Amino acid sequence: MRKLFLLLACFILNQARAQELVFEVGGNATEYQYQNLNGVIVDFLKPSSGLHAQIKRENILWQLAKEDKPLFIPTLKYAFGFTYNQYNAVGTTQVLALSYQTDHIGMIGEIGPEIPINQAVSIDIKGIISAAKMWNGNQLIDNQFMPLDEQTQFTKIRIYSGYSIALVHHLSKFVSGFVKFQALRSVKEPDYPVNHLRYLPNTFSLGIKINP
Repeated sequence: MRKLFLLLACFILNQARAQELVFEVGGNATEYQYQNLNGVIVDFLKPSSGLHAQIKRENILWQLAKEDKPLFIPTLKYAFGFTYNQYNAVGTTQVLALSYQTDHIGMIGEIGPEIPINQAVSIDIKGIISAAKMWNGNQLIDNQFMPLDEQTQFTKIRIYSGYSIALVHHLSKFVSGFVKFQALRSVKEPDYPVNHLRYLPNTFSLGIKINP
């Protein structure tokens, strides 16, 4: 699967001349929503911070065919690329401290409007679909680490859906910077709600768009 991500990265870089290459980095706060074999909701896990990083190629799907675009008239864009996230959580059960640290890599697709507010600032809104898999994870229980590599609740490929809202500042014709909020939810699987784990990450990030 890692080879697939490397091939996708090379494809994005090779095709980036057409539109914009997007880099972003930030932090996740992830809720673990889990019900055990008895259908009992686990409520002792709390969100913990983790790293977020993405690289994408963004393309124009539709825009008004004019040199000077009127304000508040959106440009419809779509993007695809790959993402790296740490989805972590902490908690306490039976007086034992718990900590989950997991690393995920995946692919992401987005579509939505970018709406100009003035000549330098626009709002970018996108719907998101993503697929990701944990490639490294550990559970810390009372100062003892336990790998999560063989626990299917963690290692399965997950599908996510959600949205993002970004404030974009156009620094020049070729470079833009942005701040973004993103909310994702892993979709409910056939075994939901019994013995089921979902990730619900909220993300704040900073990024840059480059038009070569």
